[in-house]
Amino acid sequence: MLVRADVALPRGPRGEHTRGGIRNRPWLWAIGAVVVFVAVIQAAAVAYGLAGPVEGLAKDFVGRPVTGEVKVASLALALMCMPGRLRLPFVGVVLGVEVLFNAERFVVGSPLHFGNGVMWALVALAGYAALRLTGREQVAAYKAAGVAGILIVANAVSAVWLGLTMEALPYVADHFVEVADRALGSPSWVMGRFVHEHGWYLWLITKVYTYLPVGAAVVAYFQLRRSSTEGFPRHHIVRSFIVIGAIGPIVYFLFPVVGPAYAFGNEVAGAGWMNIWPHVLPTSLEPVSAYFSQAAPRNCMPSLHTAWATAILVHALRGPRLLKLFGVFWWVCTISATLGLGAHYGVDLIAGFVFALTLEAAMVRPEDGWHPRRIATVAGGALAFVAILLSIRYLSVPMAQSGALAAVLLLGTAGAMVLGYARIARRPAPDDAVVPAPVGERALAA
Repeated sequence: MLVRADVALPRGPRGEHTRGGIRNRPWLWAIGAVVVFVAVIQAAAVAYGLAGPVEGLAKDFVGRPVTGEVKVASLALALMCMPGRLRLPFVGVVLGVEVLFNAERFVVGSPLHFGNGVMWALVALAGYAALRLTGREQVAAYKAAGVAGILIVANAVSAVWLGLTMEALPYVADHFVEVADRALGSPSWVMGRFVHEHGWYLWLITKVYTYLPVGAAVVAYFQLRRSSTEGFPRHHIVRSFIVIGAIGPIVYFLFPVVGPAYAFGNEVAGAGWMNIWPHVLPTSLEPVSAYFSQAAPRNCMPSLHTAWATAILVHALRGPRLLKLFGVFWWVCTISATLGLGAHYGVDLIAGFVFALTLEAAMVRPEDGWHPRRIATVAGGALAFVAILLSIRYLSVPMAQSGALAAVLLLGTAGAMVLGYARIARRPAPDDAVVPAPVGERALAA
């Protein structure tokens, strides 16, 4: 059938074309990209003799699933994004499947477990949306199943990705990072001693560090709680988490680092080069890439916990006062944990912070388009991130011997990124036309 060129196609609440399923085309591309990525990681895992993400997802459906904070966060996201009338049936499917699987475990004497119900309920939600729903309800149900499913798939992929870093990267650059970190006063050693002398704080930051996705779910609730009726906001915390998690691990293969508690401590018994963290500082000024036991993932540079916590913070600061306080609390506790638990060096955190703000600068206020201010900030952030990595690798000794200069440059770079991001996030560029924010985003801003 021919369509007249001067007749506009009908548009949905976000202005997308709806005829012939055109409005769902971005989601189809996203699903296709996820499938291809999972297939690539699966092939790499098979090549190294590891269990791939496909096996992990299969266990989530019919075996003993991987549970924890990711399943909880995915369940919460699905519930808050789906149409209200579907929530009770959805919970019913989750509980019903859990009862069936655990009844079988009880009969054969296996430990009870949780997680299968979430997977089957998400499939049921997507299937019901395809067969029985239309219009806004169908889109809301698809997106609810999509955002929850992507988090689960991303978690399965990340676990395999970390295994691949251990198999493919026997040599690590921790000596370079530790030496460069002396420019900041070796903050991991300082915080490590503090938290191990204050048990209550160690307990608190360990919980925050472990349940990072739950912190994101809290922010997502404020951003997406009206998404089933008003549509998704243009930019939200789930998108930030996915983008950070998709790009950040690539750097692990370019700059493998295991962290001070592993390389200089006893986190893995007998694996460290010396057991001195966090009580004794190294003194050598001859950094080298050195072999490390395969018992630890190379997931320090950049600190993605810092990047994700920074995303939680910047999204929380756009919400009500209580959410702002929550974001600051979660960020401070995460920063304390990354250092105090010996998972990261200080320069890892600065790299992760710059990395997160660069990506947020590219994504925030998409209605403003790519104006010169955004382009300059994103390009500057990317160059700063690369400069930090190169400096750590090739100028670690001069950094350690520079007195306050290297610290000022590192912290000044982080501060410049804050200012650059704030100029983009708080108001549009003066010389660019601004498209009015959609209804859902105006509601969030209020």
